[in-house]
Amino acid sequence: MKSKHLVDFFYSLVMHKTMLVPFISKVDESEFRRLLLKHFPEVSEEIEDDEGLIHLEMGSLERLVNHCIENESFDYLNKIYEFIGDLARHQREVEPGIINAINVSFLEGLNFDNRKNGEKAKKLLPPVLLQMWKAQMEHNRKIGWMN
Repeated sequence: MKSKHLVDFFYSLVMHKTMLVPFISKVDESEFRRLLLKHFPEVSEEIEDDEGLIHLEMGSLERLVNHCIENESFDYLNKIYEFIGDLARHQREVEPGIINAINVSFLEGLNFDNRKNGEKAKKLLPPVLLQMWKAQMEHNRKIGWMN
């Protein structure tokens, strides 16, 4: 287990100059929304009426990622991965509902089946998100949602 944390730590050192999510205190849903709008203002219209509905807010990022995959916007895709990866790497400082929304409303819907760019987009996932994605897909298979 320690080696997984070391991999994530070194990944964040190499890939990230600064964290998009400052962990000064526990990240709750209102802080997530504030950070989401700060870093991704283009989703503001989409989530305008969704305050307090973390799964809908997280779904806006999932749709943005799929747009990036479709349009080969890999730099912006990496920015979104960095934001969500920061939350995932520091789960102790993040409310459990946000982590659940990452699994259910973000990772589940990523379009890695896109023939042109899906595989590349999947390879860009930070290790912590790839592990979470694999676990979520396995869970979905066990409950019969996937083949």
